[in-house]
Amino acid sequence: MKFSTESLQQIAELFTNEIKAQMEDEVGAKISEIENTMREMLREVGAHCLSQYLTEQEEGCLKRTIECNCGGNSQYLFRRSAKVLSVFGWIAYRRSYYVCAECHQGQHPLDQCLGLEPGQVTAGLASLLGIAGVQTSFGEASHMVKRFLLLEVSENTVRKETQIYGQLQAEREAIWIAESHDPEVLQSRKRIVQDRPKRLYGSIDGAHAPLSTEWRELKTGCWYEVERVSASQVSSSRRPKVGDLGALRAKDITYYCDLERSDPFGKLFWATGCQRNADLAEEIIFVADGAAWIWKLVEYYYPKAVQIVDWYHAEGYLDPISKDAFCDDQEAAEKWLDQARSHLWEGQVAKVISACQAFVDHPQAGRTAQKAITYYTNNQHRLDYAYFRAAGYMIGSGTVESGCKQIVTQRLKRSGARWTEPGARATAKARAGWLSDHWDYLSTLRSQLPLAV
Repeated sequence: MKFSTESLQQIAELFTNEIKAQMEDEVGAKISEIENTMREMLREVGAHCLSQYLTEQEEGCLKRTIECNCGGNSQYLFRRSAKVLSVFGWIAYRRSYYVCAECHQGQHPLDQCLGLEPGQVTAGLASLLGIAGVQTSFGEASHMVKRFLLLEVSENTVRKETQIYGQLQAEREAIWIAESHDPEVLQSRKRIVQDRPKRLYGSIDGAHAPLSTEWRELKTGCWYEVERVSASQVSSSRRPKVGDLGALRAKDITYYCDLERSDPFGKLFWATGCQRNADLAEEIIFVADGAAWIWKLVEYYYPKAVQIVDWYHAEGYLDPISKDAFCDDQEAAEKWLDQARSHLWEGQVAKVISACQAFVDHPQAGRTAQKAITYYTNNQHRLDYAYFRAAGYMIGSGTVESGCKQIVTQRLKRSGARWTEPGARATAKARAGWLSDHWDYLSTLRSQLPLAV
């Protein structure tokens, strides 16, 4: 949006003169004091302008009669006052009130036209409150809003607006699920979709969140593509400990989540995949840990996908064995561990299993060895890292683990947090929408909400 330079200069001159008058008695004022005075004045000017703008908008569309939703005519009665909480604070305005002679329903056309809901926050402020609410606790978000916008907004208002965004995301997902199980929709997509992914990745994981009565697993998934990064952009700490994979990183990431059992979650898994055209992709690669429920879903919905167990989870089973088996001989422990990791890195799973079997009857290492054997045996076809690396596949599931940390650890598991199930679900989905860069679309839906009331 561009503004007239001449108009801006006139406004700036008036504003500067007023600031000078306000600061006249503030001898030696610091820049922070001047800035705060200017911000407060800008907020008050914005409130005044918005109030005046709404009133003028109403006067411009005043009519004697308007059509009612029932098909009858609504007659103008009088003008009513209302207030809304905007990014500039509480705004008072007046608008016309009409009543239908047939159905006796009243309406305020201005509210419907601009998406205003008297006594509530405006869509613009709702978006900012939601962003604050997905970043930190609702109480802390309330303090942040006061600092940033100079507005007193309650913790409950931040909670309400944040969770509305989560509910809107849930409603979108319900539509996706319905469409993804409609044969006609799926067939039409095959004809319409032009931009089909060449290589698309998917990952699923879970993390437990504190509900009011129990800890529940929030299952989180993501879809993404991968790009190669130059060596100068990657620190050595991000490289696998064995061999040299090169540098790959995720891009175009979209997250989804829910507090559901694996079977219902599978419907969301499939639906979000359709949104990313996973069903039309030339190649799909799934990278995850060894949890059986994850691979069950992958095999059911994407049976032709490449399946890869996360390298760091797989190699993590070896270190406890070396420590338990060679507790008094660090050199021997490191030698065994290096050799076992090398075999795993080259996809020689049989050799890794054999190395572990040597300690099955060991008094200290027997339990960890048997655990590793079971893990490697169950996931043997998902551990061919030599082949995966040659094909240029990413073999780490850090993308979805990051999603779990950002949604569960950083937001739901904050100190003292205890959630209702609907509250946890809505907040998590709102956070996933923000992380997926869907906020602008959700804000568009939020701006339409009063029309549906």
